Amino acid sequence: MEIIATNALISINETFIVQLVSFLIFLYFMNRIMFRPLLSTISQRKELIADFQKDIISGKEDLVRLGKDLDREQAKVIKEAHKVALSLESEGDHQASEILEDVRQQISELRHETEARVKDQVRQARLELAGEVEVISLTIMEKVLHRRL
Repeated sequence: MEIIATNALISINETFIVQLVSFLIFLYFMNRIMFRPLLSTISQRKELIADFQKDIISGKEDLVRLGKDLDREQAKVIKEAHKVALSLESEGDHQASEILEDVRQQISELRHETEARVKDQVRQARLELAGEVEVISLTIMEKVLHRRL
């Protein structure tokens, strides 16, 4: 059975059917050998990419959570450091006031000791001067009166 058409582009004959059967067999083998493994590999990669995307999203969430935790801890540490600084400052002020009070007492003691020494020196100087003044005044009176007393 041969149909021959001279004006058609495709002629339907036995070779066409053989070519169609061999093409279908080729498609079957290509589907088994190439397309199925390729499609399974593509689906595995899609699953892997989806897992990676989930991991990335959870990693970003963890990063945000850790950032917030870090900010909270940083705020705590700053508050604690501020409290410690204030306590150290007040302790330093207290120690400075104690040192200043001790220095004032030492200065007061030194002033009293110095005043006592100065008074003692003035008293000794007066005693020495009293003796010298008496001698000088006698000498002056003798010279003014021109006679011995």
